[in-house]
Amino acid sequence: QSNATFLSQILPVMRNLSRLIGTNNLDNNNPPCEETTMEHDLLARNPFQATTFIFQKLYISFLFREYDQMKSLAEQYFQLPFKSWTLIFSTSARVFISGLASFWIYRQIGDIIWIERGQKAKKILSHWTGSCEWNFSNKYYLLEAEEYWCNDDCEHAKTSYNKAIYYAKEHKFINEEALACELAAYFHLSLGDRNNAVNYFTKAYESYHQWGAFAKTS
Repeated sequence: QSNATFLSQILPVMRNLSRLIGTNNLDNNNPPCEETTMEHDLLARNPFQATTFIFQKLYISFLFREYDQMKSLAEQYFQLPFKSWTLIFSTSARVFISGLASFWIYRQIGDIIWIERGQKAKKILSHWTGSCEWNFSNKYYLLEAEEYWCNDDCEHAKTSYNKAIYYAKEHKFINEEALACELAAYFHLSLGDRNNAVNYFTKAYESYHQWGAFAKTS
C-alpha cells in the first residue's frame, strides 16, 4: 500500500519532468499498462491520491497545448472530491492550472460551467493573494487576464497579462513567467497583433529555456 501511494505521487511528476526536459521516450497518450492499472485502482480506492495523478497529466497536457487530452483530464479532475488541503503549494498549483484550463476550454466550446470554474479558481487565488502577495499575485493576475479574454475585454486583459508577467519575474517564478508570456502571446495572436505575439513568444521561449523545459523550446 505504501509503495503504491509513493508511486502514485512521484511517478507522474517524474514523467512530467522527463517530458519537459526532453528525455521522455514514452508515449504520454499511451502510458505503460502498470501505470494505467494504478490510475484505475486509485480512482476506485482512493480518489484523494488520484488528484495528484490526474492533475499532473492535466498539467503537462495544458503546457503542451494538447487540447483534447487536457479537456478529458479536466473533466475527470473536476469530478474528484476536494477535501484534502495538506500542502498549500500543491493545492495552489492545482487551483491555478485547473482555472487556466477552464478558461481555455470555455473559449473553445462556450459552456458556461467552464468559465464559472475559472472564476472560482480566480476567487480562491484572490483570497490567497491577500494573505501572501509574493506567492500568489502573479497567478491571480494571469487568471484575471484569461477571464478578461473570455469576456472580450481586451484592454483590461493586456494590463493583467503584463502584471502577471511582471510579478512572476519579480517574485522569481520563472516557469510561471514563461507561461504568462506564452498565454499573452496567444491572446495577441487572436487579435491579429503578430508583432506583439512574436515579442511575447520570444520572452516565453527564453524563460522556458532558462527554466530547463527544453522540450517546450525545441
